[in-house]
Formats: sequence, structure tokens, C-alpha cells
Amino acid sequence: MMCNVLSIRPRSNDDCHLIVSWVPDAEALYLFAGPRLRWPLTLDQLTVDEQSPERTAWVAVDAGPEPIGQFELTMHDGHAHLGRVLLDPAVRGRGLAHDLVRLAVARAHALGATSIGLNVVAGNRPAVRTYERAGFVETGRQDDVGTLAMTLNLATHVR
Repeated sequence: MMCNVLSIRPRSNDDCHLIVSWVPDAEALYLFAGPRLRWPLTLDQLTVDEQSPERTAWVAVDAGPEPIGQFELTMHDGHAHLGRVLLDPAVRGRGLAHDLVRLAVARAHALGATSIGLNVVAGNRPAVRTYERAGFVETGRQDDVGTLAMTLNLATHVR
């Protein structure tokens, strides 16, 4: 069995070109970002919120320097919002999504978060299962946009 050892580092502008290439069509974009972004995904859309000091963007790497995944965290009053979680399509199906979410949760905790929330497209069952496996629970629905809100209490979460 293959052992996945991922680490994270801050996302660079160079990484963004590769990340944009992971989103091949409008459906994939919707699953990645919900209704906020428009097809085709551009570098400007991916990086527009980086001007905010509360938002940080991270990439996951395994054995090489090229990213295989990415996520963003937005901090506000001790709460982290996890967004734009994405894996390179070439590495999907290897259990790396769980590892990526685990690293995102650890980073949020290191940044001082006591809770972490996210929104996920309700029909994206693989993503919902990944978040549930990591300890997130559904806390609401936005039926008008087809998303679920999920939260993880880091004060009681066993790492």
C-alpha cells in the first residue's frame, strides 16, 4: 500500500497557472467554487481575494515541487472558513482529499481558529463524505444555490 505524505506551503503565482488547468469545464468549476466564479476560470478570479489579509492560500505537495492540491483559509474572529479545496485530477482516487483536508484543519488550528466552516455543493457526494470523515457536521443548507454549510469545532476535535 502506498503511503501518502503531503506537506503544504503558501500558494505562489506560478502555482495558479497549474491550478487553473485542473478545472476543465464549467461543471468542474461549480464543484470547486460553487456559484461565485464564472467559466472559464481565470488567474484573476483565482487570485482576486488574495489582497485580503484574512485570506491565505495553500498548496499541497508530495514528493516533488509541483502542487497536487490547494485550499484557501479565511480567518475572522477565531473562525476559519475553508474554501476552494481542489486536487489535481491526476491524483484523485488515492485518498489524498482526506489528507488535504486534514492539513487544512491543522493549518486553521495553527492560525488560531477554534472552529472551521465551509460550504460544499450538496450534490458533490465525494466531497461531502470527505468532510464528514474529517469530523465536519452539516449546520445548514442554502437551497437557492445548492450548497451545504458544514462546521468543525476545533476545541473538541481529536487530531
